[in-house]
Amino acid sequence: MKPAAFDYVRADTLDEALGVRAEHGADTKVMGGGQSLMPMLNMRLARPGILVDVSRASDLGGIEIRDGMIEIGASVTQAELEKWDELGDASPLLAQAIPHIGHFQTRNRGTVCGSLCHSDPSSELPLSLATLGGEVVLKSKRGSRTLKAGDFQTGMLQTDVADDEVCVAA
Repeated sequence: MKPAAFDYVRADTLDEALGVRAEHGADTKVMGGGQSLMPMLNMRLARPGILVDVSRASDLGGIEIRDGMIEIGASVTQAELEKWDELGDASPLLAQAIPHIGHFQTRNRGTVCGSLCHSDPSSELPLSLATLGGEVVLKSKRGSRTLKAGDFQTGMLQTDVADDEVCVAA
């Protein structure tokens, strides 16, 4: 099956993505690598009018340790996290889980935050977020909020991301 027609916006910055989300709301979907979203589009389980690609947003990358927690930017791929030199020391559980996500090709495109935002209960990253007591940072033109895994993941394939928000980090 092929996806329903949609407009495509490649956001070069978070502000650009937030502008599209603020203007078009529920008619948009945000895509990092597309490994979770593309199958949903192809099966027409998701039918956005506008697809906002944040994979090249210059201000959504990076992995760093802040206040004893790993902060992973929204455009960071699973492969980038897997190769991060500090991962084994910073989070042994996550270091063991990452290689079990699909195969190298999907980890090379799929983003950590994209996987979290689709909240597939059979996926390693949402389970790791919940197990480790992680948090997700969401932003909109209204401001930002940080949600604990239990508040972010609201059900099977469901999260508490508002129509005008973008997940910026986990």
